Amino acid sequence: MRSVCLLLLYTTVAFAASVIPDRKCRGVYFDNKYYDIEILKEGINKIHQLVFNNNDNTVYFTFGQIGAVPYRSLGYYNLDTRQAGLIGGVRNASGVAVDQIKNKVYVGGIDGVYALNRDKEPERYPIYDNIHKLFFRDVLYYINVRKEAYVFDNGIVNRMPELQTEKVDDIIVDDDDNVFFLQNDTLFRVKLGTRAINIHEGYPINVMAVDPYYRAFFSTKNGIFIYNKYKFALDRVSRMKDLRALAFTKNMEPIYAVVDILIKLKANPTNCYDYRI
Repeated sequence: MRSVCLLLLYTTVAFAASVIPDRKCRGVYFDNKYYDIEILKEGINKIHQLVFNNNDNTVYFTFGQIGAVPYRSLGYYNLDTRQAGLIGGVRNASGVAVDQIKNKVYVGGIDGVYALNRDKEPERYPIYDNIHKLFFRDVLYYINVRKEAYVFDNGIVNRMPELQTEKVDDIIVDDDDNVFFLQNDTLFRVKLGTRAINIHEGYPINVMAVDPYYRAFFSTKNGIFIYNKYKFALDRVSRMKDLRALAFTKNMEPIYAVVDILIKLKANPTNCYDYRI
């Protein structure tokens, strides 16, 4: 009964918030396409970070365990088998990132950074820090609990030169070498190899993510935006709002968390037989 009620409630909210008015199209509108809602899993407490591994078609996420002492764990959900589970061995697992080329999932916790082997067992890397967030594009980036940004490349850890004096809550890097980082919910941008920091005001950000082409997406209370590198501005691509996490499958289908529900938008071209925006 709870599942049915949640589905009806969320479907109503999502459709009301996301459909672009057009009598011949139905579904959730996101980045010039219409989608159906597919609920993957319920009851995930306070998702912290989420990634999708194209190689095993699996969502990996860190989330809060309910207990007297706040504690995070690493979970997964496989889209092929519909199997969900926990991966142990990392204390207070907070950050998660994926190297799609090498099929390597990185996990960060209170004792540093690990990589999952073929049996989904964590193996320790030579990073001894308390990890808050991870991100991978060519190299591994991490934010520690002191809000310092670092790069791990070829076994060497260095402070990010672009952000050496900045306090950082989260970070992503897009296809044009733009580094986007958050201070509280304020968005800033700096080019790799430079020190000129730009601010994007008017967009309080709660989630940042990249798609398989490393286009940068941002969730706000006013919808989801994408960075337009030609206008140096953010363009709205959906009216969905207040996401807890966001990732994309290799087919560009969004996977995201709202409240304690993990959701996938499933592309269905029959939803729009006379496409208009």
